[in-house]
Amino acid sequence: MGKWLPGISRRSQARIQNRVSRLGARMGGGPRPEFRSELRTRLVNTSGPKEPSAERAAPARPRPRPGLLAQFLSLSLAATVVMAGLATYRSMPGDTLYPLKRAAESTLFHLSTDDAERAGRSLDYAETRAHEVEELLGSSRRPNRLIKETLQDMEDTTRSAITSLTRVRRHDAKSEAKSTGQLKRFVQKQRNQIEGMLPKMDVEERRRAHGYLNYIEGLAPPG
Repeated sequence: MGKWLPGISRRSQARIQNRVSRLGARMGGGPRPEFRSELRTRLVNTSGPKEPSAERAAPARPRPRPGLLAQFLSLSLAATVVMAGLATYRSMPGDTLYPLKRAAESTLFHLSTDDAERAGRSLDYAETRAHEVEELLGSSRRPNRLIKETLQDMEDTTRSAITSLTRVRRHDAKSEAKSTGQLKRFVQKQRNQIEGMLPKMDVEERRRAHGYLNYIEGLAPPG
């Protein structure tokens, strides 16, 4: 124990020590269990809120839905592609998109898997050239050069079809009846269409048309 204050006798010091010892014995030398439990409860209740764990996964954000502007642009692009394809398909000799039309025909022709498919495409292209000649003849500003070139393209395409059909007949005799019927229908359709154009043609155009008619008449047997 520390030093006593001056003026306190030894008897008084002994008496004070005796009382302090008896008081400590009564108090049990430490805090009561009830006091400890109450203190612990207060400390827990008054403590601040726990911070969320950093390991907890953040909630998934909803995917942003495409805006109306993006949808409008997509639809506009699709419509533009469709319109461009239609314009290319309907283009005529002399139009800006006509070379693209002929390039597409050439690509499809070379992608054909066999001679029968190539012959069918060539006959279709020859009929397309005949329609183009008819449209050019009905135009008020028809350039004669384009009509002559289209007539020549029609004949070249027909000759290409006949070459492919000849190879088909050579390798498969069973297909001869089918190719003959296909050729007869083509000749009849071309003859009827071109004969109706003759009055609108000039001398040179009529000469080329008659030469083509003479050529296709000998392709299919009569009957």
